[in-house]
Amino acid sequence: MANKQVSGIAEETTAYLQQAPTPGRERYALVRAAVLRQVSAERVGERLSYKMPSFFVDGRVLLHVGLWADHLAIYPVPESATDATLADDLEPYRKSKGTLHIRYADDWPADLVDRVIAAHLSRLGGRS
Repeated sequence: MANKQVSGIAEETTAYLQQAPTPGRERYALVRAAVLRQVSAERVGERLSYKMPSFFVDGRVLLHVGLWADHLAIYPVPESATDATLADDLEPYRKSKGTLHIRYADDWPADLVDRVIAAHLSRLGGRS
């Protein structure tokens, strides 16, 4: 069995991104930047999980990102006990119980994505 990468970007992730639509690659870079604003790079890994790019922190899954023809999807939708308005603010982006869709044609909700990442980090037990 191959070793799972703990930090850095796996070749399979790079290959996936090369095949993705240009707007998807650009939006993925924004997600990456948001993750790296909240977690030190040596703790973050990117590899495919469920056949999509996924971010890991200290070897534990943070979130998955799907790059589709017209939107970027974030899986799963986080629960947040520390951000009382997060669920309501995510509602326009929620497409199912566990999926957020951010259309490429729409403005990038940077603050909201930061809050999603913070909620997932809280689930993992901390930030850094």
